[in-house]
Order: sequence, then C-alpha cells, then structure tokens
Amino acid sequence: MKPINLLLLLQILLFVFPANGQNNADYFPYEKNNYWEYLWLETGYPDTIVSLSVFDSVDTEGRKIAVFDSYFINPIKPPAILPDSGTYIIDSSLNVYSNFTLTGGGCVEEYLLVYKLNGDPGDQWVLCDVGGGGFHYEMARIKEVQDTVLFGLQTKLMWIEYYLAEDSTDTTGLGRGYDGLIKGIGLYRRQSEGWTGIGLKGAVINGILYGDTTTVGVHDQSWQLQQTDFQLYQNFPNPFNPTTTIKFEIRSGGNLSLIIYDVLGNEVTRLVDRTYYPAGKFEKNWSGTDNYRNILGTGVYFYRLSIDNQSITKSMILIK
Repeated sequence: MKPINLLLLLQILLFVFPANGQNNADYFPYEKNNYWEYLWLETGYPDTIVSLSVFDSVDTEGRKIAVFDSYFINPIKPPAILPDSGTYIIDSSLNVYSNFTLTGGGCVEEYLLVYKLNGDPGDQWVLCDVGGGGFHYEMARIKEVQDTVLFGLQTKLMWIEYYLAEDSTDTTGLGRGYDGLIKGIGLYRRQSEGWTGIGLKGAVINGILYGDTTTVGVHDQSWQLQQTDFQLYQNFPNPFNPTTTIKFEIRSGGNLSLIIYDVLGNEVTRLVDRTYYPAGKFEKNWSGTDNYRNILGTGVYFYRLSIDNQSITKSMILIK
C-alpha cells in the first residue's frame, strides 16, 4: 500500500470542509429571526433601515421560502431600496428568486432570479425581456468575488451588478445598481442607480451578533440640539436574559415616555407613560414581558425615549 500524501489529504479536506464551516448558501442566510440593521446612506437626518426574516419554510418541490420585512425605524414607515415585505425562493442549485429587484419596473414576472450563489465572476443572466427595441434586457452579472474580513469574520464578498442592455450577451449597459453579499452574513451593501443606498451596521445571524445593532438613530430635524437635551444609553446587559437595565439622563425637566416595541413596530410595553421627570439620571429595568406580563420570546426589540416632540430609539436583543 502506498503511503498517504498528508499534504494532499489536507488540501482535499480543506476544500470539502472549509475552515470556517461556510458554504455558498451562507451568502443568503434566510432563516427566521435573522436580523440586519442598515445605515441609510442618503443625505439628510440620520436614519436606520432594519430587515428581519419573519418566515421560512420548504415547499413541496424542496425549495426554501423566506419572507423578510423591512422598514425605517425613525419613524417606523416603509423602507427605501428594500421591499417592505419581500419573498425569496432558494432552489437546490442555490439560485435565489425574489419579488423585488433593482430594475426599472418593466418586468412582468412575479419572481426574478436575483442571485446565483454558486456562480462565478463573469457569470451573467437575463432577469427579463421588457420588449421593444433598444435597451430591453434587464440583466444581472457577478462582477467580482473577493476575500474580505467583516466584523472579525474571514469570509468572501460577492458583488452582483444589475443593468439594462441591448443584447443578452452584453457585459455592461445602463446601470441599475448593485448588491454586495457577505458569506455568512447576507446583504452587506445595496446601491441604486439614483445614488442612494444602504450599508450594513450589524446583524444577528442564527443567534450570533455581528457588528453594531445598538444605536438605531434619532428622529428630529433638530437632532443635534436634541443630543444636548437628553441622552438615552445602551441597555446593559445586551443581549440579555431575563432582565436588562435602561439608563437615561435628562438635562432639563419634562414629560417623558419610555416605550418598548417589537421588530414590527407594535408596542410591547410602557416602562414610563407621559410622566414628569426632573433633571437628572434615571434607570428602568425590563424583564422581557409585555403589558400583560406575558413572557416574550427571543428577538430584537426597540426602546424609545420621548420628551415632547423629540425621541431617541435604540435596539436590544432578548435571548431565551
């Protein structure tokens, strides 16, 4: 029997079982309760868009189905550049179909092939043919796959560009925008043709926290002045189970409310309800229950401190 080439065996094992345990399906971690928090990159007052996987299942053909809800948080309203409720279908070849794409809206198909997770740089495909002459093919193309490090994770970044072309073989055209997918985390960056976009601040993937999902933002046109009026601190501990403490500081007295919301924007409980507080430092404990003392499940929750017409919102994670 010939001796085993240990170096060759090691190379084979590393190919079959990557060191970080990832595979290409990890470019799109669709599982329920996964959560992403994005910075809205358009100019104006600071804001945050959150996206949450609210449903996952498998259909009769063995395809994975997921639904993501997304919205602005300050105030809660439909998002930009992401669908407020997007449905995704992932087949056995790791092709991802969606009812929302970076196209001009001319496609009549309900679901379009937006990602090829097993694709290689240079792979391109037709999203749809909008008909007519001139530029009529909505296209997608994997521009690049590169090694990167994000939130301490050694991983890969796949860039997919979208464009309108005259011919289905064209490798460029009228730009629609692009998506960046991080293996192990999901959508990292989305840029539209209108120079608006989102960039990932942090995420919770399969219970693991990446980056920063704490400071959700401030909603008020005079937000810089607001920062000097009162301060809302990050809860501690975070993530927490079963109890966490929320501290805040008021520099001048006023009537305030401290309200907990779930990721859909539904009110969970009121820790403070339009009560006058003098200037000073205060704290409130929350035990992960609603107004009826029902114990809540694992997930991301928001707490908002409001004084008059000013408010600050932050997020926290309850883990059971």
